[in-house]
Amino acid sequence: METRAAKKRRLLMEQENKHNEKIKDRLSDLPDDVLHRTLSFLPIKSAAHTSTLSKRWRKLWDSCPILNFSKACRLTGLRFEKKPATVGEVYDRHSKVVNGISKVLSGRHENSNIEVFEYAGYMNPSWLLDWVPCLVKHRVEKLVLDVWLVHSLDLPCSLFECNSLRSLTLEATRSEHCLLINNPDTRFWLPSSCARATSGLRSLSLTGVDFAGNVLFSDPSLFPSLEKLTVDHCRRISHLKICCANLKCLEVCSMDIKSLDISGMKLEKLTVKLCFNGCGKGSSVKILAPNLQTFCWNDNDIAEKCLIQSFPKLMEGEISSCVLPANVSKVKAQSAANLLSSLSQVGSLCLSYRILEILSKIYLEFGGLPYSFMNLKTLQIYTDLRKADIPGIACIFRSSHAVRNLTITITAGCDIHSPPAGWENQAQSLSSFLCHLKVVNIVVWTNTIHESVINVVRFLLQHGRGLQKFVISSWHSKVHDQLATLFPRASTHLEGSWFYTNFINT
Repeated sequence: METRAAKKRRLLMEQENKHNEKIKDRLSDLPDDVLHRTLSFLPIKSAAHTSTLSKRWRKLWDSCPILNFSKACRLTGLRFEKKPATVGEVYDRHSKVVNGISKVLSGRHENSNIEVFEYAGYMNPSWLLDWVPCLVKHRVEKLVLDVWLVHSLDLPCSLFECNSLRSLTLEATRSEHCLLINNPDTRFWLPSSCARATSGLRSLSLTGVDFAGNVLFSDPSLFPSLEKLTVDHCRRISHLKICCANLKCLEVCSMDIKSLDISGMKLEKLTVKLCFNGCGKGSSVKILAPNLQTFCWNDNDIAEKCLIQSFPKLMEGEISSCVLPANVSKVKAQSAANLLSSLSQVGSLCLSYRILEILSKIYLEFGGLPYSFMNLKTLQIYTDLRKADIPGIACIFRSSHAVRNLTITITAGCDIHSPPAGWENQAQSLSSFLCHLKVVNIVVWTNTIHESVINVVRFLLQHGRGLQKFVISSWHSKVHDQLATLFPRASTHLEGSWFYTNFINT
């Protein structure tokens, strides 16, 4: 017969077993790939701490395919600390982190591949030389190095011999918040043999890379699998030629080049930004991309020669210029006209500021653009409605016969003047543009309403026979009050209603 004490022990054991059933470690029962993905969402230090939980978790950490050390070494903001760190102290901090990274790489399981490896921080050339053999051994697929350099860094050729590498990002950053950067010649040096070695590379981003005169992208047989390329702040290359057979997305930014030659039969998206700074005689742009869908030409100078084939499949285009119109010669004005004409098949177009003044010069010099925008349905314009902008705006209106949606964003400017007769005299020549117009958005970023804004609104309301919607957005309610008076007198043909959006109630 069970004694009272034995019964009590039995009941306590049953309760304990039930409690253990409730708190069973179900997380550890998940498959390795699910737990690896879970670890990838944790900060790298927290992910490393899980290796102390059990042998299973130790194995998981040693085979984790995603290693993101981009936030392990903090350099930004060091000069704003109460007691700014010296260069030696910063080096010591990074040395400790780098030693930990080296141990992680050397302690990995033999057959554990690395899908992603990211590092951001100070880089000593010897550290990279230690890491590369491990990265190649474990078949790294995506490598991101965003580093601060004291001296230029020669990239090892063995890195580009890694057949598993699919995505490579190299960024040599010179941060104003980083105490280590005091040498303007801190760059990656790219070996000339890398192009033939990286046959499987699909995405390549280069920032602060010294080409040393190497022409890496001009041979179609090189980088045969490359689909996405970014070239930013690279130097020692004045004539950039890019000809990659399978390239789909290309960005060229902040390059002090004299000529740009792009050929891509599969290219779908192209961005050229902050290039051709002060380009002089002999500067040229040549683009062949029959399948291009998005084209952005932002804040570039105008090259003397612009040989761009029309883009028959272009859906979106954005054009702006950083050059003062006074510095645009007749040759460059013709080049700008060729640039704009290459977008004749675009469906949505955005034009801003100085390009409108250059358009005015094209209108005065050549009588307008040689081609019309036959497929243009959406047009967006950024302007301060200076007197010099008006002929350019009228020029683009005259060349756009199918626009349905028009957005004009008006910012503050000086010398704002647009005589009422200036727009009224354009009514007949702009009749094709005005009769197709359905929706107009006027965005006013000025504190006060200028006569030039009233003239544009009045002109569009009076002559836009097919208008269905008119939207006015402004910072101040008094802009609404002044423009609202135009509607009772001028909106007899407006089929829908008009809207007013006040960004900030004042």
